[in-house]
Amino acid sequence: MSDAKVREVAAGVFVVHLPLPMRPTIVNVTLLHSGGEWALVDTGVNTPDSIATLQAALAQVGTTAEHLNKIICTHHHPDHFGAAQPYKELSGAAVYLNRREYEASMHYRPGVRADAAMQFFLQHGIPLHRFAKVPSPGEFWAKLYAPVVPDHFIDDGDVIRVGELEIEVIGTPGHTPGHCVLYLRHPGVMIVGDHLLPKITPHVGLFPSGPPNPLADFLESLRKVQRVDVNQVLPAHGGVFADHRHRAGQIIQHHRCRLEEILDIVRRQPRTAYEVASLAFGFDDDGPITVQFPATFETLAHLELLRSRGQAARDEIGDRMIYRAS
Repeated sequence: MSDAKVREVAAGVFVVHLPLPMRPTIVNVTLLHSGGEWALVDTGVNTPDSIATLQAALAQVGTTAEHLNKIICTHHHPDHFGAAQPYKELSGAAVYLNRREYEASMHYRPGVRADAAMQFFLQHGIPLHRFAKVPSPGEFWAKLYAPVVPDHFIDDGDVIRVGELEIEVIGTPGHTPGHCVLYLRHPGVMIVGDHLLPKITPHVGLFPSGPPNPLADFLESLRKVQRVDVNQVLPAHGGVFADHRHRAGQIIQHHRCRLEEILDIVRRQPRTAYEVASLAFGFDDDGPITVQFPATFETLAHLELLRSRGQAARDEIGDRMIYRAS
């Protein structure tokens, strides 16, 4: 079995590396096999290259896409749910996803109006003149995203069976509103999607249609998985790793430092979220939009957590939201 495409990390648990047409260039999905049943956890994007790679991996482990029984997705992002429709059509497999994730997937559909988003960008200081030529999520992902209506909506505490394997669903909102990790108590494997990555911190941003305090949700979700005994962690990006409690603690500490940095910025002068982000992340108005937008959304998540703690306040001045220290 080629380590370049497939790795068996526990009995019947296979990690598969699928290509992405953007950075990061690889997403890891998982195949589960037990008692004659096959399940795919996350799908990759809907490209011929990704689908061909998964089909080759399935052949290596002795099956085909037509024999998939279940498709379980950690969250709605295109590299995790983007090929759900073609695999559903090939196999007739039952599709599992959190309800909030399916609702969030609607924002990637073509034709979704961006009026509320434009107002949101304006309020928080994002230069709209630079946004004019940026495609909407639905336009950008149109050829790569083929989701499907789930057969089953999953939530915290659910158990999904694949043969003799019991997959415990643990709700871990933060990166997305209904993100879930999947825990195989025996053999102590946790499939974590984008919740817990070994080398980078998952993006946690505040969006106009999202929950009001996503960073608070995310930090609590990190503490939640720290309470679970795990031997191996299977992330969507990066290698398999073992010490999930240590890594979760590192990410929590990173956000503590970022919160202090952002609070210090608004202590010095009240600013919009975009202005705060430019100082915290070190970009200027001519920087790449691919940096400016996520940095502003992440900064907003930190500012709203500070506001919920009473350390920062938000004032509406004209058409702008201005943050200051309390």
